Formats: sequence, structure tokens, C-alpha cells
Amino acid sequence: MDSEYINKLAEVKEKTEESIANLQKSKVILDDLTNHRKRVAFHTRLTQHVTLGSSQTVIFDDVITNIGNAYDHLTGLFTAPYDGVYFFASSFLKPGDGPSLHLEMMKNGASISKGHAAAGNNASAIVSLKLGDVIKIRHFEGTSTALKVNHRGTLTTEGSNEYSSLPDD
Repeated sequence: MDSEYINKLAEVKEKTEESIANLQKSKVILDDLTNHRKRVAFHTRLTQHVTLGSSQTVIFDDVITNIGNAYDHLTGLFTAPYDGVYFFASSFLKPGDGPSLHLEMMKNGASISKGHAAAGNNASAIVSLKLGDVIKIRHFEGTSTALKVNHRGTLTTEGSNEYSSLPDD
């Protein structure tokens, strides 16, 4: 009878451990689904005539979409609200007869994508960001160009979070 009791206890222990493991897996899945609800997306454009100095950040004055409020229209900086993989794209058009336009996308002060425009161009990047990482569009160091826009807007940028970082299995 004692061995039967011990066997039953062992079975209960094994089933309890399986249940705990299943609950932990369910929690990981639920946490991941919750993180997917933390959406971040923005779409901005520049509507004013601007002369950019060397290394000057472009501040997009017309914020069309800013889900998650990660883009700061006062500084031109996008700050990652959580870890994840993000996609950024920027399109630009050089004013009439002016000099070529040189823009770069920066992550925490390091260049991650560049665009040069004698007429128009774009730049994009898929970037793994950590909470607090900063993305900005700036003029290349050592160059100066007047940025002008027409009624449609010639300089836009977009960004979105593609997915959050998943826990290791």
C-alpha cells in the first residue's frame, strides 16, 4: 500500500510539473500577444522651406500619424518605446536648381542609411532597436542645402514596429 501511495504521489507530481510547464508556455504566448498590441507607427512630412546646415536634424512639421507617440515633432527624433524590429523609410526631392541633397538616417548617432539626391531619392532601413534608442534623419556632415517643398510635400518619413523581441525558448 505504501508503494501504491508513493506511485500515485509521483504521478500527481509529474502531472503538476507538466501543468506548470504548460502554464509557463501559455504565459509566454500571452505576453507576446500583449506586446504585439503595443503598436508604433508614424508618418510625417516637411511642409516648410528649410535651409539645413551641416549635420542638422530634419524636423518634420506635419505629423500625419503618430501611433504610440514615439516621434517628437519638436526635435525630429524617434525614440523606441520598447525593444523590437522597426522599419523606417524616407523620401526626398531636391529643390529646383540648388545643390544636391544629402540625407542620412542615424541610430544613436551612427549612420545606418544614406540618400543622395540630384533630383529625388529615398532611404530605408530595418533596424533592431532597444528601449530608448533614437532614430533621426539629418543632413550629411559637411554639406549645406536649402530644402524646399511644393504643395504635395517633398520630404516625408515613416516608421513602424514590425514585431517585438520574442523571449528565448
